[in-house]
Amino acid sequence: MVNLLTADLNLLVALDALLVERNVTRAGARIGISQPAMSSSLQRLRRQFDDELLTRVGSSYELTPLAQVLKEDVAQILRMVERTFDAQAVFDPALSSRSFRIVTSDYCLTAISGKLMAMLQEEAPGVQVHFDAVTPQAVERIKETLQSADLMLIPKGHFSGFPHTELFTDNWVCVTGASSPERTLTVEEMRDARWARLFGAEVDSTLADRRVYDLQLGEKTDIIVDSFLMLPFAVTGTARLALVQERLARMLASVAGVRIMQLPISLPTLVECAWWHPSKTADPGHQWFRRLVARAAAQLDTEAIDSPVTPPSEKPEAERSSEPQTAQHVLA
Repeated sequence: MVNLLTADLNLLVALDALLVERNVTRAGARIGISQPAMSSSLQRLRRQFDDELLTRVGSSYELTPLAQVLKEDVAQILRMVERTFDAQAVFDPALSSRSFRIVTSDYCLTAISGKLMAMLQEEAPGVQVHFDAVTPQAVERIKETLQSADLMLIPKGHFSGFPHTELFTDNWVCVTGASSPERTLTVEEMRDARWARLFGAEVDSTLADRRVYDLQLGEKTDIIVDSFLMLPFAVTGTARLALVQERLARMLASVAGVRIMQLPISLPTLVECAWWHPSKTADPGHQWFRRLVARAAAQLDTEAIDSPVTPPSEKPEAERSSEPQTAQHVLA
């Protein structure tokens, strides 16, 4: 066991820079130290871990297997340290230069970013927000993700055990090429059609995808994309179908050149939520930030959405379970 009283924790900063840059000179420039000083830090880190960490391959350096394992862990540790020192007994957004981190999908970011950025500009011009894309790893390691991030924006129904605020609701529609006739799809058409899907038909990326796949619809997938924003563009000019959130479909229909098709089957309503780790609940800055995100979501235009927007409501302590049930795939 490493004795933290004698360990040089400044080496974590150097390690993070080296793992990101994979170059001693660039790593030094990243954290503001000279190339010789960074070389010295690398030697100390190699002795600490009894591993080369960086190995030369041709004209560049590659991470060793241990370094690849350390990369995300070190980044998360440093984010938690930064947040610890950012904590304040009283939070004044107008004077703060605090940085907040949100893990989210491109769909949710597209839906609320305009409202959120306008509110930040007006109320907290010095506050920074970092958006990270939600990944399968982030969902599978949900506890670690929520420890290092301030919020994860992901729908209800995929895991539990953490406090959350409901942001807004959305429905599911299909989009297809604009030359297709306007109509309500039939189940037979959904079964016979070729599809563009998120990650592929074999992956239950959303609750709606699970329902469609269980009904043996959309099995003829020949286009696979890795983001929701790509789905409308993937069916442009074709008769293919793609399952898309209605807000996103209406935002991109004219730009992508697609037609929105109503579904002949019932799919679960998407309830987008902001999730956080319980350790952040009492932090005044975090309380302000999650209220801001909820306010931004509440301002979304709902005229074209059949189901009403759910008003923000934080779940009481009694409804939280101690252990999360993690999801298996990336979500909306």
